[in-house]
Amino acid sequence: MNDQLARALDDLRRKWVPDPRQGVFDVTVEGHRLSGYTTSREALVELRRLGGEASLAVEATLLPDASVDDGGAAVVTVAVAPLLLQPGVNAPRVSEALHGEPLAVLQRREDWLRVRGGDGYLGWTHAGYVSIGSIEWLEDWLARATARSLGCELELQGARLRLPIGARLAARRDGAVEAADGRLARVTGGIVRPLIELHAEARLIAPPELARRWFGGAPYAWGGRTEWGLDCSGLAQAIYAARGVALPRDSDQQFDVGVEIPLASLGAGYHAGDLLFFAEEGRVGHVAMWAGAGRIVHATLSRGGVVTEELFGDVPRLQRLRDHLVGVRRMERR
Repeated sequence: MNDQLARALDDLRRKWVPDPRQGVFDVTVEGHRLSGYTTSREALVELRRLGGEASLAVEATLLPDASVDDGGAAVVTVAVAPLLLQPGVNAPRVSEALHGEPLAVLQRREDWLRVRGGDGYLGWTHAGYVSIGSIEWLEDWLARATARSLGCELELQGARLRLPIGARLAARRDGAVEAADGRLARVTGGIVRPLIELHAEARLIAPPELARRWFGGAPYAWGGRTEWGLDCSGLAQAIYAARGVALPRDSDQQFDVGVEIPLASLGAGYHAGDLLFFAEEGRVGHVAMWAGAGRIVHATLSRGGVVTEELFGDVPRLQRLRDHLVGVRRMERR
């Protein structure tokens, strides 16, 4: 591939699919043709124009492609489904989808599915983690799955299933719940709450306090979203989801939403729950939650998980963290 063609492909990617976490532009030159996949119809149109100008056949495919057939929707049926960078059990985990959550299926490679989560995040997951069906089937499930787990345990057909905080279930009037695979279950531990009640209760508790109650001591896990392991942005996303505020998946994406709060040397003007963003080499890579009185709650690998710390303490690690603070955002108006 000559340099001019390589630059043209890169320009298309940056124009139409600037963030590979939320879109696909996997296009390469193979002999005398351009081949690959993209989620952008506009990119495909320009790719065909580019191919014509370069006298190259264009065999790029728009996702979702024919491998999906009519099953363009999926629902997670296990407790937690990993979303991976590539199709393979050894691939890095980039995020997770919880029981009952919907996934849009973009592509199938044998038993591996390229999917898009409800937060727009892309990844690969194994077909064994999900049920697949039509959009109408998915809409029916989402209309009924209006309850959320608060660390519940289910007994269903002689088996037990533990679900993380935030997992979706369909509650029945007789007290039973329906799991995402259609099985009826009895709640034997933990709590299942109607979503409307969960939102109301969560809004009565300051976000950092809710984070401590639900996730305090949870281990750090890159790509994690549950009390069994989560990362800094997964913590922020989970807490605000409980309050009815949808946040993007990663810290740099979260930095682009909400209301900007002026930086203050000792946190003057910050409210409990404001998100503090930290960057290295010009890129936001960490988020923490302001807890008041100089304290933050965050998931950090340096402490092994979710902890409360004194941001303005004399610990060298926290001094370095303060030096990298680049912004504060308020994710809901009060």
